[in-house]
Amino acid sequence: MVSLLDEKFTILQEEPPQSFLQPYLVQSPEGVKGLLYWFEVHTPEARAAFHRYKNALRRLQAQGFLPQGVVVSANPGRYYVFWPELPRVAPRPRRLRPVLEALEPFGYGASDLEISEENGQLLVANLRPQTTPSNPSPPPSHPQTEMPAPPPPAKPRFRSHWASWLPGLLMLALGGLGLWQATFRYLNPPEYVLPDLVGKTPRQALEEVRSYGLNVTFTEGNDISRPKDQILEQSPDPGTRVKPGRRLELVVNKPRLGTVPSLSGRSLEDARRALEASGYRIASITRIASGDTADTVLASIPPEGQPLGPGEGVRLLVSSGARPPARETLLPDLSGLSQEEALYILSVAELQAQVVRVASGAPEGTVIGQEPGPGVVLPRETVVRLLVAAQPVANLPKASPFQPPRLAPPAPEPQPAPPAEPGLAQPTPAGPQERRVNVSYTLPENIPNAVVVITVQDEVLVNTVFEGPVQQPWSFNQEVVVRGSAILRILVNGQTVVETPL
Repeated sequence: MVSLLDEKFTILQEEPPQSFLQPYLVQSPEGVKGLLYWFEVHTPEARAAFHRYKNALRRLQAQGFLPQGVVVSANPGRYYVFWPELPRVAPRPRRLRPVLEALEPFGYGASDLEISEENGQLLVANLRPQTTPSNPSPPPSHPQTEMPAPPPPAKPRFRSHWASWLPGLLMLALGGLGLWQATFRYLNPPEYVLPDLVGKTPRQALEEVRSYGLNVTFTEGNDISRPKDQILEQSPDPGTRVKPGRRLELVVNKPRLGTVPSLSGRSLEDARRALEASGYRIASITRIASGDTADTVLASIPPEGQPLGPGEGVRLLVSSGARPPARETLLPDLSGLSQEEALYILSVAELQAQVVRVASGAPEGTVIGQEPGPGVVLPRETVVRLLVAAQPVANLPKASPFQPPRLAPPAPEPQPAPPAEPGLAQPTPAGPQERRVNVSYTLPENIPNAVVVITVQDEVLVNTVFEGPVQQPWSFNQEVVVRGSAILRILVNGQTVVETPL
């Protein structure tokens, strides 16, 4: 009887098992032979190893190193990867470097790879899964070899005849004289007062101290707020009296922006260590439902490779570990993010975005509301309405959620009055009468937060009496002066909820 894996791969040969991993030589339904790695995911360690392996394959596919025909299955009870049989090559280390850099965040090296080549492009023909964590041990310490003690110096032997001492005494006297002169010059050198070199270029600093005979050394500093190649510090300080041969240390500004390291696929703790090692910090963490292991980093803002100043924060999109129902995703809270950041998170969550720009006092481009609200489970590709703050303008944009004011039709042009009859008083034309009305509104309890716009339109103008984001509990009560007939309109999140005459 022929054995099948996942009801489609025919087992040709079973390889020795390795911990939770069972390799097979199989044949696909299309007749392609290859190697299939079957994962028995029954422990947290096995699950983490499979997801790390799957994320490594994602990175290879994104960078064009994964061949056609590789099958990855992450269905419950069927965790496996099929590699089609391809011819192997042995590339030079320099060509293999991009592949190793792509796999380095996941702990895979050259010993785990088998390489193929197609049309001059390197492809990974097989990536052997890791079943045990690799913890490189520190290099062994080598005991210091003890050197034998030097023999004691032999005692000089002096001749007893005094005449043989004269040449030595003469040389000793001449040497002593030269030593005394050198010592005098060394102990009494000229002194110089160090100038202030901070803010100058290295060339200017060397010109100022060229005649001092100092030992000038340069070290690099990093201050992105100061110009490049400018001296930031000096030691000793300006005004210090120095003599020739003194060491003068100058710190030259070499500002450099680092880049965001590769974080996708790493655990949250591993990503934190990688950011700290690169001089960055975690600014915030947004969790969404995903099939990946809990606390696995899915993406970062800014993304991988983006230049970033030292000490800046990086926002992380992290898996909550709870798999949502099929073709559904959990909508996160997007309020307070920029429009670009909110669109990026929606694209990762496989949701569509509809941006509506709303006149608001919030900073330009800031998300001030969303429909539906956060925490709602939505089908994939559902449209999410983003309310984005915009500066008020004279003309309403096409996508504005507010209805254009319905102004009264223009009054007909006045006709010349007929000549008055003698002795009759002329009537005085009467304009709209002013009156005071009370405007009140309470936000419904089922709306936790919203953007509210309250307008009053009379026979003269359209008056916006309130506009902005609000939170529960919230109510509005104000007396307004109108001229003639008036209409009250209240919009909540761009939808008209009240339109009534006053």
